[in-house]
Amino acid sequence: MSEAPPPTHDPEAGPPRRRVVLFLEGPASPFLRRVADRVIEAGHGVRHVAFCLGDLVFWRLIIGLPFGRRRPAPPSIFWKGRLADWPAFLERLIDREGITDVVMLGDGRPVHAAAIPVARGLGVRVHILEHGYLRPDWLTLEPDGMSGRSRMPRDPATILAMAEGAPPVDTRPLWRQSELTYSLYDLAYHLPNVVLGPVVHRHYRTHGPVHPLVEYAGWFLRQVKAPRERRRLAATLPAFLDGRRRFFLFPLQLAGDWQIRVHAPGGDLMALVETTLASFAASAPADRHLLFKVHPIDNGLADWRKTIGRRAAALGIADRVAVIVGGPLDVLIAAAEGVVLVNSTVGVTALLAGRPVFALGRAVYGVAGMVAPGPLESFWTAPTPPDPRLTDAFFRLIQERIQLRGGFVAKEAVEVGASSVAQRLVTDLDALPPVDADGNTTETLHARRNVGTAGSQKT
Repeated sequence: MSEAPPPTHDPEAGPPRRRVVLFLEGPASPFLRRVADRVIEAGHGVRHVAFCLGDLVFWRLIIGLPFGRRRPAPPSIFWKGRLADWPAFLERLIDREGITDVVMLGDGRPVHAAAIPVARGLGVRVHILEHGYLRPDWLTLEPDGMSGRSRMPRDPATILAMAEGAPPVDTRPLWRQSELTYSLYDLAYHLPNVVLGPVVHRHYRTHGPVHPLVEYAGWFLRQVKAPRERRRLAATLPAFLDGRRRFFLFPLQLAGDWQIRVHAPGGDLMALVETTLASFAASAPADRHLLFKVHPIDNGLADWRKTIGRRAAALGIADRVAVIVGGPLDVLIAAAEGVVLVNSTVGVTALLAGRPVFALGRAVYGVAGMVAPGPLESFWTAPTPPDPRLTDAFFRLIQERIQLRGGFVAKEAVEVGASSVAQRLVTDLDALPPVDADGNTTETLHARRNVGTAGSQKT
């Protein structure tokens, strides 16, 4: 297994500082609690804020299953107040407890978005945890923010310089993730909130765009429709894989995902789909097709086939647009003329495969020389492939600095990931250098002086 080495402490800086890590909301799994256990074992302090009963379930109750007996859970502060009062409360908590680091899942949930500027203003390090940019079996642990807020350099010369000596990208799968375990964890998180939440924490609002019971209903209906979707896929897919249709691939994301709600123009996935359809109708060659692939864990509440079909018909391109549920992603990427997306991690897969990518939203990989330049209208006729040297350097750099092997569900994946994340949290060095008001780092400026004009474009 190839795992990027964590930043190490500089022995000339004196002994490492004792850290006090504040955990906010995490995934619906025992992962965050296991990270906390490892931080405590390393001799550092842990604090936790729960915002709902689901947070407490994974912090205090089911950690022993299937992970065996563990130390007693560190105390949780159960925040039941209003969102407007949360920043002031957090500021007092940081001061009182001597918090040095804050960890949270993603940067989009309202309590997390409000916490980031408070913590940074007080000199507290912010760590954003998420599924990995690299897939499968990687985790992201990134300072301050993700996607458009990422501190990853966008300057090609900086990327090439910083990636010097970084190991090759490793995307081998390591663990089998149980869909049953994932579903049970999700139920364990949401059902207490649904049943008792209105009484216990009446000011709490779920971070999802719809009520959990509505989402579960959508999943049930999707399972009912699954046989019909498999028949449709079998009828539609061959023409796109045997060369009869030249096509562009648009992998749909989850409409309620924070990558859309926060990091996409307007925060509206359907509006971006409509923009893409209009551009395709106006500028794509007449023999090209546009294939939309529904996200594997889409809840089925949005009827993408009907909505996209109506819009395509209004534009006169219904016979050149298709929507599929399922299908081999890697094979589709390889067969496509190019991939149009918002900021999905499918872009990582496509770029590593050397395929042209056009990003409609703010993506961590939105680097000149990697993603195709605008406008979208020109992409349909001249899709520009990524620079292979720059792309390789960028993902080697990501792997080394902000990716860790692990996962949120499988037992071994949780244990490996929790150990790696905890080790990163308690080091004194940042994975990425801070950026100035112009988006430059000290490494950016150094690279511009020392790497000549190689890849000098800048987004």
